[in-house]
Amino acid sequence: MTSQEPHSVRVAGVALDLERLTYATIVVMAVLSAYSGWSELSFPAAAVVVISPVVAVCLAHAFSELLQEHAAVQRGLTRSEWLAVARRQVHLLLAAVPPIAVLAIGRATSLRTADTLPVVEITGLLTLAFLSAIASRRAGLRGPWLVVGSLAGGLVGLTVIALQVVLKPH
Repeated sequence: MTSQEPHSVRVAGVALDLERLTYATIVVMAVLSAYSGWSELSFPAAAVVVISPVVAVCLAHAFSELLQEHAAVQRGLTRSEWLAVARRQVHLLLAAVPPIAVLAIGRATSLRTADTLPVVEITGLLTLAFLSAIASRRAGLRGPWLVVGSLAGGLVGLTVIALQVVLKPH
């Protein structure tokens, strides 16, 4: 709600909502895993497939937060309250950065879009491990427990990839 500070963590000077960023990353991985036409996509079309679910997650979070805020304050929101809700969603666009970077590198190296999908999925897995490592470190985990905490994020990513293998007709 606009009356409270968002639950964010500063990483390299950037405020991140780890919960929402993790959620957006998983949604992107799930959409890419389920999308059957990846091999026929051009670079711009593949970028749209990556960006679309992230924008949908941003809109969903903004809309649900605005509904909650309206109900909580029992009045129309001010312009600054609307803008505060919108600003809290912008960092979710970061979930599209790793897959877009992989697509761009693939494009620069003449890699076919179809060949980038496994790399994009592994990048999602590593992103989840990284976000889990941030949370684990903030929770005070050190040494092997920090590694275990980081691997938990990787396990979630691996589960999403495994679902693709199990559920997607080949």
